[in-house]
Amino acid sequence: MDQDRPSAPPGGSPAAARRSFSKLAPEVRRRQLIDATFRSLCLHGDAGTSVRAIAAIAGLSLGMVRHHFQTKGELLAATTRHLSDRFYAAAEAAIAAAGPDPMAQLRAILLVGLRPPILDRDYVRARYILWSLSQSDAAMRAAHEETYGRLRRRLEGLVGDIARTRGSAVDPVETARLLMALLKGAWVEWLVSPEGCDPERIVAGFLAMLEERMAATVPGAPTTA
Repeated sequence: MDQDRPSAPPGGSPAAARRSFSKLAPEVRRRQLIDATFRSLCLHGDAGTSVRAIAAIAGLSLGMVRHHFQTKGELLAATTRHLSDRFYAAAEAAIAAAGPDPMAQLRAILLVGLRPPILDRDYVRARYILWSLSQSDAAMRAAHEETYGRLRRRLEGLVGDIARTRGSAVDPVETARLLMALLKGAWVEWLVSPEGCDPERIVAGFLAMLEERMAATVPGAPTTA
């Protein structure tokens, strides 16, 4: 039985049901498949995630899947972008709520990454699976560079704003990379020992290190022996 052709509702014809089912907008179909890819990664990891498995979870035919995504790599890349968009949208909302102070905005964006719904076992695990695949798949590598670059540039901008207000010569690019590495490390620690993960303390530690870097690069600041 074709899974893309549901039975007719009471009082309706099969032809009408097929027409209604097929009228779903392409973006709705794509979102169904992205959600199914995410669920497959969470349930089966990369090894158990195939176009066929994704189709089964979505309740769609292989033909319908390939109408929207030609390869598994395209599905994974779209899922990478979707998960990154979730983080970025939450981060931008937190920044807007934090007020004009760039340090408060930076604190807000880091806390977003260490609180639900982003700090979720399935979300974090799927992100790590997808990051690992960026080393071997061209579509995944492009998606990773696009999404990683967007967040890195946002952090660079905030660090640069903080540095200017404090007269610091700290390197925003290097510091943004450090912050992203620390955030990813915190996700690993949370996966291993979730009971010991206190977002407020972790972010306070991040910002304390940033304060030290800022102070050390102020012209005329004393240097340590």
